[in-house]
Amino acid sequence: MESSYKENNEQSLINHINIFQHILFVLFLIVIYLLKYLNYYWFHTAAEIYSCIIAGCIFITSINTYRISFNNYFMFLGFAFIFIMILDIFHILTYADMIIYPFVSVGIGAKFWIAARTLELSTFLISFILLYYSDLRPNFYLIFAVYTIILIFLIVDILYLNIFIPQMKTSSGITTVKIFWEYILSTGFLLCCFILYKLKKKIDYKLYTMLMMAFIFKAISEISFTLCSGVTDQFNVLGHIFKIVSYYYLYTGIVVNGLQRPLDMIKYNLNKADTAIQEKERQRLSMEEIINQNEHCYDWIIDNSSNGIVIIIDKQISYANSTAVNILSAKNLDDLKGRKIYDFIGGNSLKSPRFTNQKNNYEHNEIIIKNLNNELINAEFNVNKINYRNTSAQLLIIKDISYRNEIKTLKNELSVSEDQLNKTNEYNKMLTEFFSNISHELKTPINVILSAVQLLICQSEEPADNFNEKLSLLLNVVKQNGYRLIRLVNNLLDISKYDSGYMKLEIHNYNIVNIVEEITLSVAEYIESKGVTLLFDTDTEERIMAVDADKIERIMLNLLSNAVKFTNDGDEITVTVKDNEDYVSVCVKDTGIGIPEDKLKMIFDRFAQIDKTLIRNKEGSGIGLSLVKTLINMHGGNISVNSVVGVGSEFVIELPVRLVEEAEQVNNNCSESKIEKILIEFSDIYG
Repeated sequence: MESSYKENNEQSLINHINIFQHILFVLFLIVIYLLKYLNYYWFHTAAEIYSCIIAGCIFITSINTYRISFNNYFMFLGFAFIFIMILDIFHILTYADMIIYPFVSVGIGAKFWIAARTLELSTFLISFILLYYSDLRPNFYLIFAVYTIILIFLIVDILYLNIFIPQMKTSSGITTVKIFWEYILSTGFLLCCFILYKLKKKIDYKLYTMLMMAFIFKAISEISFTLCSGVTDQFNVLGHIFKIVSYYYLYTGIVVNGLQRPLDMIKYNLNKADTAIQEKERQRLSMEEIINQNEHCYDWIIDNSSNGIVIIIDKQISYANSTAVNILSAKNLDDLKGRKIYDFIGGNSLKSPRFTNQKNNYEHNEIIIKNLNNELINAEFNVNKINYRNTSAQLLIIKDISYRNEIKTLKNELSVSEDQLNKTNEYNKMLTEFFSNISHELKTPINVILSAVQLLICQSEEPADNFNEKLSLLLNVVKQNGYRLIRLVNNLLDISKYDSGYMKLEIHNYNIVNIVEEITLSVAEYIESKGVTLLFDTDTEERIMAVDADKIERIMLNLLSNAVKFTNDGDEITVTVKDNEDYVSVCVKDTGIGIPEDKLKMIFDRFAQIDKTLIRNKEGSGIGLSLVKTLINMHGGNISVNSVVGVGSEFVIELPVRLVEEAEQVNNNCSESKIEKILIEFSDIYG
């Protein structure tokens, strides 16, 4: 009764989760659809990235669950979808006005679309073979090699050869070949529906339903593209919406089902094992009750018991049933008769008061038995006084509990699977945020540089004076965005060095006050040119301590750069150094816009940003403060932040005071130009 109630609650919770998942997807569709009114290419990119993420999830899920489910159908789809995802990425990068690959013509994006959908349709048609012949064991290395060759061939032909895949789109619209091919694709996906219907008895009902819906929406999507007259018209939008819906059904059918089935299998085995244990326990209790109630049934019960039963007289084995004979690895009862029980069980175990106690005790105790083959067996036993054939004896009941190790192994596997699932989800979330952020950070300065170069080309025919003036301005724009790219690459390299253990500190004894003051003064003119007042204050003129001067300079420039970003004309930035004997504190305080309280805990996380949208007012990759915290921690110090929205922010660094022995004092003048370092660290700030 209790188990049934628990299962009903679990099923109710699963149903609520599924409903919530569907609601989230509907909201996602609405957001995607509204996005086209802001910028159609954002809509297209978001729709295609969604399908790429689902394809990646199918690949990751099939790889990580194969060793549990051994589902060749899922495994084949997983291998194929990673190549489909690559073709879709090329389609995104070459779509319409978003062409970023050099030396390509109009219609390249349409070719990649047709290539990806054709490979997808072929994959589903081939996969039905594995669905029909479930015992077939394909060579996945060969499959991977074949798909790799096909992918390379398609990319080379589309970008360079232009031999096998005809023109799908011209400047005047889509070609007749593309319309004809879209009809072929839609017909092929409808054929998939028919084949799947024929094979529905060989597939889980939920997976069958999800795949059927996916194929139907794929067919509708391809038909929609035959009706569009341009890259941004309504039929084109509907085609991508239907594609998103089809991939959602693929996700629900393949990814969710692929993760759930191994867990259900483990849960089923655990429940089956628990049921078997309960049944054996019930039989044992029933047997003991009969023994206590009816003395004449001893022989029959002992001979037929599923537990090992040994009758001991004068500490010697007088009788053992067949189960006990098997547990002790004897050929028959004669091999055991007359042998002392201590030959099989350690002396201290059965010499305990429980064994010699004259009162009956039904408490079970674990013990290790050594059989005739010198094998150790985990067992559970109890000993009670009985009257056996008019002779005082002791009844030893032995139950092999080795199965418990199997249950522990199953539970451990379940725990490992759950941990892997959680790690996969966290990794996918981190990758999504990372690629979204980095793509924006790389694209913005590149676009600015390209725009500046295009303006130079367009205005090169103007009079020399006007052209030289604009040339100087645009070259400064190019230079600043070049520095910005260098800053991003430097931060990524430093993070990689730290993660791989190659980042080391060059520790020497420096005057920390002098280092901080020089850095502050070096950027004073730049900060004040922004209309912001910069102040420096210290309660001591000298404090010698062991630090890496380059890293301290990097930390200060990053904090000052952040302070300038989030302050306005008329605000104030104050840098303060305090000597606290055991440690030195450096404070960078501003009267800027401040940081929301709910963002303070994540401000030092890697790739964290206050505003993660692609239209944020302040540029930045979210790496700087994470790197600052890393460098401070490597010095043995720590950093904290206090902030109030509308009042300002205060970053406090605490560095422990220590000295190192060195042959000669090293000055704190870096060989690299401070001016260039400042330009790099302040490159995210535009005039």
